[in-house]
Amino acid sequence: LAPTVILNIADIGASGLIGEGSRVRYALLVAGDDDDVASFSDAISDKLPDEIRIRSQEESSERAYNAADRAQRFLSLTAVISLLLSAVAVAMSARRFAQRRMDTVALMKSLGATQGFVIKVALVQLLLLGLLGVLAGSVVGYVAEELIAGLLADLLAGDLPDTGLRPVILASGSAMVLLLGFALPSMIQLRNTPPLRVLRHDEMPPAPSRLLVGGLSLAAVALLLYRSVGDPRMLVIMIGGIIIIAAALYLVGRGLVAVIGRARSGVGVAWRYGLANVSRRGRDSAVQVVAFGLGITVLLLLTLVRTDLREGWRATLDEDAPNHFLINIQPREVDSVAALFAANEMEVPIFTPLVRARMTTINGESVKERTYPNEEGEWLANREANLSWSATLSSSNEILEGEWWPADYAGPPLVSIEEESAMNAGLAIGDRLEFFVAGREVEAEIASIRKVNWDSFQPNFFMVLSPGALDGMPTTFISSMRIAPDQQRMLIELMRKHPSVSVIDLGAILQQVRGIIEKASLAVQAVFVFTLAAGIAVLFAAVQSTIDERRFESAMLRALGARRRTVFAGVMAEFAALGAAAGVLASAGASVLAAVVAVKLFELPYEFNPLIWLAGVGAGIFVVCISGFFAARGAVNAAPVDVLRGAPG
Repeated sequence: LAPTVILNIADIGASGLIGEGSRVRYALLVAGDDDDVASFSDAISDKLPDEIRIRSQEESSERAYNAADRAQRFLSLTAVISLLLSAVAVAMSARRFAQRRMDTVALMKSLGATQGFVIKVALVQLLLLGLLGVLAGSVVGYVAEELIAGLLADLLAGDLPDTGLRPVILASGSAMVLLLGFALPSMIQLRNTPPLRVLRHDEMPPAPSRLLVGGLSLAAVALLLYRSVGDPRMLVIMIGGIIIIAAALYLVGRGLVAVIGRARSGVGVAWRYGLANVSRRGRDSAVQVVAFGLGITVLLLLTLVRTDLREGWRATLDEDAPNHFLINIQPREVDSVAALFAANEMEVPIFTPLVRARMTTINGESVKERTYPNEEGEWLANREANLSWSATLSSSNEILEGEWWPADYAGPPLVSIEEESAMNAGLAIGDRLEFFVAGREVEAEIASIRKVNWDSFQPNFFMVLSPGALDGMPTTFISSMRIAPDQQRMLIELMRKHPSVSVIDLGAILQQVRGIIEKASLAVQAVFVFTLAAGIAVLFAAVQSTIDERRFESAMLRALGARRRTVFAGVMAEFAALGAAAGVLASAGASVLAAVVAVKLFELPYEFNPLIWLAGVGAGIFVVCISGFFAARGAVNAAPVDVLRGAPG
């Protein structure tokens, strides 16, 4: 970071800068193909001393990597949700596909067609429909890839690879697996259609085994999800949550049917007709509540997580966050530097002490001989450490275990350690650490474990000691502050008066991180649009699953004198009731699932938002009614004579 002097490495020996007691740190940067770099790292890792650490580019730019990692997790989450939504849409559509062909299959079987022939014909139709979907999806995907690549052009160090056929093959295979897994149960039921249905149209084929249906469906979606995401924890959370929510939706749907069946008196004609439809369809209504509820749940979930993610990113890029660091401030310079800030009418920053040390023993055992839970812990114990002391807890720290010492503490040395460092090194409260500092031994007992917000841009340390523990040790001070563009001239004065103080400008780093986050946010928004479309497709498929029955009912009612407006209002009342029930359950499910996802997968704080219930119920009623309006409009508007002439006798 902007070194004061740069020398040719061959001239360093002759410069006399390196001698007994000099602090020298060496770094080797390695670049190349990922496989080559990984092979090199594996080859040298066992030959390096304990104090030497190998860091990937993700670790060396952790702040930017965290933003990209969260964006990748969100995109993986959208992939999971999109596949789940697609599975529901396929299952609902395949159900209607089979029901519409039962009369045809009954006629074919009465004329001698075998079950094998029937299912082959149905599978060919499905295959052709799937190929059309793959073709359309490939075109849309290619266009979207070009648009998103354009949005991320500044973020990418090089050009993206050519699109090629591999993504098309993977997507096509996924689509076909999904199609077969969720459509095959309906096809099995279709092939069992009895020939007697030609004469008795109420004759239904036996439903396939629920174990078979559930097994095929779950196997198909689990295979695709693992292939697409490869994150077992995300899959367990999402699939487990969706199964629980679906079961709750079905139970509520059945309960709604029972309640409406008894409570539909005392309302207008349209509402009575609509609620009667809900009660009469029974199981179909409960299935529709499940489909509507799952669609709304995942859309609410995605909206909540997207909002939390963007707000979390914005919080880490606070416009008032420090943008400059001062390091290597000698004790005699603290007052002078503070006076310089005051003279320029700037807020005087807090100066944090820093002492260099090495840990020598843990509970009396040498750090070099001790066994650690992982390599990170071994490196932490053997590296040269930056220690500090403080009477008060930093605002960017939070105590997880133990207690912080009183402000006037004057007892034996205590130390507070950061949570991940404690976990990696296998340390706990009460352990005793011994440090070697400038020829002296300092022993301190672990009094607390802290969580540190490293994104705060405040001086933070893995280990902080109690006041007085490091008195008399060689100490320098560091500080962070925000300096506005019109205050930059003060830095020139500071460096002239204190040439040994190093000023690190974080502005360029912050600007780069902001660019990464903005690009990641745009990518998140773009993919969210596709998932939203998948959710709407589920709602539309759920409405379409009963459209033939609605067309016949509407024709009968209109033939008996009911006005078209009344019939249409009744259909909308039915959808409003189903949408309200689905919205309530979806709000509850999305709130719980969003809390788990935010905390477990994205490490973001979650705050319950009561507005999500209003949004869920409102979205349930509005979106379901809108989907029902466009899907059922044709059924209600169809001429009764045409519908009744085409109806089976």
